[in-house]
Amino acid sequence: MLSFLKKLGFYWSFGRLYDPSIINRDMSSSSSSEIRAQKKQPPSPISSLPEEIFVDIVARVSRSYYPTLSQVSRRFRSLIASPELYARRSFLGCTEQFIYVAISKDQTSDIHWFTLCIKPNRETTSDHRLVHLPSLPPMPLQGSYVAVGSNIFVMGGFQDWSITSSVSLIDCRSHTSRPLADMPKAVAGSVAQVIEGKIYVIGGSDGHSPMKSRSRTMMVFDTETEVWKLKPRPDWEQGKVWFSSVAMGGKIYMRTCYNSFVYDPIAVPNSCVGDELLHSKEWSGSCVIDDVLYYYDVRGKCLRAYDPKLRSWGVVKGLEGLLPRGCSWSKAASYGGGKMVLFMQKEEIWCAEIAVERRLGGGDIWGTVKWCEVVLGGNFRIMDCVPVAVLL
Repeated sequence: MLSFLKKLGFYWSFGRLYDPSIINRDMSSSSSSEIRAQKKQPPSPISSLPEEIFVDIVARVSRSYYPTLSQVSRRFRSLIASPELYARRSFLGCTEQFIYVAISKDQTSDIHWFTLCIKPNRETTSDHRLVHLPSLPPMPLQGSYVAVGSNIFVMGGFQDWSITSSVSLIDCRSHTSRPLADMPKAVAGSVAQVIEGKIYVIGGSDGHSPMKSRSRTMMVFDTETEVWKLKPRPDWEQGKVWFSSVAMGGKIYMRTCYNSFVYDPIAVPNSCVGDELLHSKEWSGSCVIDDVLYYYDVRGKCLRAYDPKLRSWGVVKGLEGLLPRGCSWSKAASYGGGKMVLFMQKEEIWCAEIAVERRLGGGDIWGTVKWCEVVLGGNFRIMDCVPVAVLL
C-alpha cells in the first residue's frame, strides 16, 4: 500500500514536516501562510482520482500517517477532518491505538498536541517522530487529561495566566475539539483518572501558583450524562501537591512529596489509605500494564515495576545500556499488547518502545527495546502523554 501511495506522490513534502524550525513556527501561529508560501510543486497523480477512490485509499492507510498527510494539501486536510473517511474506516473494520502528547514549548506557553507517528522515508527501518496536530487549537497549560474511548478530555489549567474551569473534548478520530460543560470549580494541575466511566478530578491549584492555594475539592464527571458533581474529598493530606497518579485495578494510586495513597472510589469512597511501600520510590510519569505500575528512574537509570498484588518493587531486567543516559525526566504510556512507550528528555526528546513480560514462573519482569531514537528536537517539554484506543 505504501509503495503504491509513493507512486501517487503522497510523500513529496514529508521531509519539511519534521524540520524543528517548521514545528516551532507552527506552534507559534496556526496560520497556513507558510504552506501557501512554499514553492509550487508539480501536480500529483492523486489529484486526478475520483473522490470515492481517493477516500477508499486513504481509509486503508494507518492513522499514524494522518497528521502528516493533513499538511500535504487542502484536499488531504479536508478529507482527514471529514466524517466520510471515518465512516469508510468503520465499514472496513479499522481499529488502531495511538499515543497523544501534550507539549509546551517552554513550560510556560499553551499546550499544543502531537502524536507519535512513523515517518515513511526509509525502506528498511522505521523512523518515529512526534508530529504536530495543527487542527487542534492551543489548550491550557497544567490541565488534566484522560482518555475515554476514542476521545481525550482536557480539564482546567492555566489560560491567559488565569485558572480556568473549561473542559474540551478532543475527538481522536477527526482531530477536532469541542467544548463541554465547565467544571464546578476552576483548578489546574489536578489528579485525574477514569474509573467505571466516571472521571475523578482531585485537588490541584485554585490560585495563580500550582504550588500554592491548593484545592481541597473533588469533582466527578459522568461521561454518559456529561454532568459534573462536587463530592466530599476524603481528608488525606489536604492541600498537598500531587505529583503523579495512575488507575489500576479499579483504584486510583496517587503520590505527593510526602506520601503515596490508594483511593477506591467504588468500594470505599470516603476514605483513602497511605502506602509507605509504594512511596519508597519516587514514582512519577508512570504507566500501567497488566495491573503493574512502571516508571523510569532517571537517577537510578533503570525501569522500575511495582506489583500491588505481590506488594513489591522490582527492576525490569534486560535493558542495561540500551536507553540514553543523562535524562532529566521521563514519562511512560502503555501501548497495548504488553508494550509501553517511554519518553526521555535530554537536549532533545527521546522515545523508546519497550515490551515487558514475566519470566521464570511469574517472577522477574524482563524488557525488550524495540527501538529507541530522538523523536523531537528543540526547546520542548512533554507535559503529559495519553494512550488512546481509537475504535472506528
